[in-house]
Amino acid sequence: MIRTAKRAKASQRQRITTVSSYPAPVGGWNTRDPLAAMKPTEAISLDNWFPQPGHVEIRGGSSSHATGMTGNGKTLMVYNAMAGTAQMFCATASGIFNVSSAGAVGASVLARTNGKIQWKMFGDGTSNWLIACNGVDAPAYYNGTTWTAVTGATSPALTGITTTKLVSPIVYKGRLMFLEVDSLSFWYLSAGIAGGALTEFDLSAEFKRGGYIVAAENWTRDAGDGADDVMVFVSSQGEAVVYQGNDPSSAANWSKIGTFFVGKPIGRKCMTQWGGDLVLLTENGTFPMSAAMQSAVIDYKQALSFKIETAFTDAARSYGSVYGWTIVVFPLRNALIVNVPQVEDQETHNQYVMNTITKSWCRFLEWEAEDFVLYNNDLYYCDGTSVIKAWTGMNDQGSNIEAYAKQSFNFYNTPGLLKQFKLFRPLLSVNGSIKYLVDIDVDFEDNPISGQASYTPTTGAQWDVSNWDQSYWSASYAVIKEWATPGEWTGYCAASKLKVATNLLAAKWAGTDMMWEPAGVL
Repeated sequence: MIRTAKRAKASQRQRITTVSSYPAPVGGWNTRDPLAAMKPTEAISLDNWFPQPGHVEIRGGSSSHATGMTGNGKTLMVYNAMAGTAQMFCATASGIFNVSSAGAVGASVLARTNGKIQWKMFGDGTSNWLIACNGVDAPAYYNGTTWTAVTGATSPALTGITTTKLVSPIVYKGRLMFLEVDSLSFWYLSAGIAGGALTEFDLSAEFKRGGYIVAAENWTRDAGDGADDVMVFVSSQGEAVVYQGNDPSSAANWSKIGTFFVGKPIGRKCMTQWGGDLVLLTENGTFPMSAAMQSAVIDYKQALSFKIETAFTDAARSYGSVYGWTIVVFPLRNALIVNVPQVEDQETHNQYVMNTITKSWCRFLEWEAEDFVLYNNDLYYCDGTSVIKAWTGMNDQGSNIEAYAKQSFNFYNTPGLLKQFKLFRPLLSVNGSIKYLVDIDVDFEDNPISGQASYTPTTGAQWDVSNWDQSYWSASYAVIKEWATPGEWTGYCAASKLKVATNLLAAKWAGTDMMWEPAGVL
């Protein structure tokens, strides 16, 4: 919507002042398109702002949950059996720790030499097992009470292979399977049992590019557990081999659907269920398996991450070998989260986050996560020797959350007209006193926003009396609509910038107004 007002000048000529109004960047972060081609609803930068269908909001905070593990957390696991019996565990290079309860942890419940674990829940009709493998230690089995490092002589036992070679458990149609480290084979048990003699199934003839199987996952194409389920095996060279059936020992009940090239996967935690689809994390982006099966070679435009393709592929190229890449769906917030580590065990991690309703992306900063998991429907991550509850409250363990956005450049429907940009205001809904900074860039410049956003609870400011960037708004819930004057700029197009810091309050950004006047033509 565009509103115009006229101001008389001393020369008796009338100069038109235009107020252009457009939505907040609900279309999300865009690193793919040229700056001149981006939509007004998109953002060049969108850090710690989460795009919703009608607004963008500052992401939730984080709080300390469990502390004092020996070694840095690498994997979070959840034991789920009956209602009310969920338990959460974190694996380090020293052992597995029970982190179900908040506070200091006790001693490890099982010794490990490598915390980089793949895990699954499996029920055999008698016990419900949490099964965890790392390709170095003997597989860890937990029945809700006791942890066991499973060998060929324990109960349950696994025979037919040296158990320290098992790197990933798989559950498919009531059958327990395992991947072997650095191999194109998988091993399987008889249906419905958690231990016994393992049988090898060699897939090397199906993977024409070689490599080894990185991950395998049951794909429930109908969002349930039924006849439509298939098994997807993904190799280190980017091939996906898909099988259907329920018995690898029977040609009549086990057949290949096809082989598809999906791009090289990033890490072993590269697949997750999302509704009736399976999402793959590859060096070329995140892809729904349904798109991969449309042709032998995947169309990269089918990637869920296509709009942030440049950022995603740059991160994969630079950090793809760093441990910590994972993908998780957080239903309570309608979010799909890709963890992007930069240096293992250091505070250099961030997350690329997609709203699963709108498919709009943003980036989260300051969550230094090595792994994520859902526990009792809440989101947790491990960071150093601690486990952190995520997306809770409005501060990061007491520290401010700083949210920054730069909207797309906008010509305001007059690309050849030189403009004098006078004033800018974001339309913010805030449930208390908050401080924010604004600025604009013109003609595709990229300058840092001046000043440092900060948050300090204080008494309220007076409307039309207090100065912007010097006072705070009242504590009652309100829409902030104050014009800000960071400086006048002349150019053909402009991009607004907004930085907000909060330690306690929620802020929602609904729209933007820009006031400008003609300054000439091209």
